Amino acid sequence: MRINKHFFSSLRWRIAFTYLMVIGIGFLIVNLSIMEILEQHLLESKKVAYQKYSIQLAQIIANGYYERDPNIFYQIREFGDEIDQIEGESTRILLLNSRGIVEQDSYQSTSLLRRNLMEDYEQVQLVLNGESVPAVDLFILTGQPAEYKRILYAFAPITHYSEGIIGMVFLSASLDGIEAILADIRKAIIFFSGIISLSIILISLILSGFITHPIKELTAVITKMSKGHLNQRVNIRGGGEFRQLGEAFNIMSEKLENLDNARNEFVSNASHELKTPLSAMKVLAESLLNMESDDPAIYKEFLSDINFEIDRLNAIITDLLVLVEMDKEGADGQFKREPVNLKELVLRTIKGLQLLAAQKNIRLELLQDEEVVVPGDRLKLQQVISNIIDNGIKYTPEGGRVMVEVYNTAEYGVVKVSDTGYGIDEENINRIFDRFFRVDKARSRSTGGTGLGLSIANRIVLLHNGYIRVESEENVGTTFYIQLPYGNLEEIES
Repeated sequence: MRINKHFFSSLRWRIAFTYLMVIGIGFLIVNLSIMEILEQHLLESKKVAYQKYSIQLAQIIANGYYERDPNIFYQIREFGDEIDQIEGESTRILLLNSRGIVEQDSYQSTSLLRRNLMEDYEQVQLVLNGESVPAVDLFILTGQPAEYKRILYAFAPITHYSEGIIGMVFLSASLDGIEAILADIRKAIIFFSGIISLSIILISLILSGFITHPIKELTAVITKMSKGHLNQRVNIRGGGEFRQLGEAFNIMSEKLENLDNARNEFVSNASHELKTPLSAMKVLAESLLNMESDDPAIYKEFLSDINFEIDRLNAIITDLLVLVEMDKEGADGQFKREPVNLKELVLRTIKGLQLLAAQKNIRLELLQDEEVVVPGDRLKLQQVISNIIDNGIKYTPEGGRVMVEVYNTAEYGVVKVSDTGYGIDEENINRIFDRFFRVDKARSRSTGGTGLGLSIANRIVLLHNGYIRVESEENVGTTFYIQLPYGNLEEIES
């Protein structure tokens, strides 16, 4: 018979086996406790009963034993028969004198007559000394072939009103009846425990099948994803941890799919953006090669256009390298951590962009300028602020307005940049930080941008544990909120 090793190493079998072990151990403890309690109860009942029998017999025969009445032997035999009928056990009665020597035996056996039991049983000495000795049970080796049997012994002193202790009653009874009852109970417990254990295994396997089904489904989906099929989802059923796991997996799967789509789109956009200036330079170079004019002014104009396209290509490559480096640096990367006064950065940026704003007749104003200090990389944050304000100027029509505010909140230092530009529609506002994304590609290219500025700015802010929030309305304007946390500024300053 071939053993399915994969099944026995599966989570389903482990769950079923765990259920079996836990419940099995519980059953074992309960069964052992029940057997122990039952055994003690039955033994105590027997001990109490036989102790009473021994005391009762000692009282009945006290006078006759003192007077050496020959009818004593018949009395103890009759008493033994009565006990046998009541208890259903074979009972032997011995009468011992004050020295512990057997004088009477209800079995009429001569094997113990005149034998001193004080040497064999310490209880005999104690009883004859007047001490109270409870009944005891012992295992003795007896019979042919020899085997251990459980025997109960009960003792009672024979007391004469004038002479004191003149002898003792020694009762012994077989406990085969109790042992048989306990054996039957043990067999019943083992039988029913076996049935219950088998039922537990079957039920556990069925239940574990339901429990592990979502995991199998998830494993199958992950296997497909590992082969490149990233559009996989799992069916979410029920509740609890598996539902949370399914929801988390679907979110992860969606993000991976979006990331893959973004990567493909990025490669496509990067290729397109790089191809455009290269194509323009090729056309200009071919025109120069085929040109028959010797006019230096024409050559200069064509070379100026080629130089412009080279600068544009260089800007795209530079921005791409910046993004790659920031992706490699991760959380903190090699960014400096120093106190940065955002008000000073904004004033410096506005001063540098005033000429560009004036060329388009745009008012560039600082409306609020609180002292705001956050930890960060001064040059990187300067790049972010400059990019956001520069975009506001570029995408605001002539005669418009760009307003900048710097203020504190409970958790963040904020730079707010508002413009009266074209605005961004709801469909595109969530994609403005995507690489190479442009709301209006034709108009954006005319401004000279690479489509990577906002991606770089957003990445820098994220690496500072902050975030950029955007609000916009078409033909009304756009507002950017650059929010930077105060972090452990006190430690940096110290």
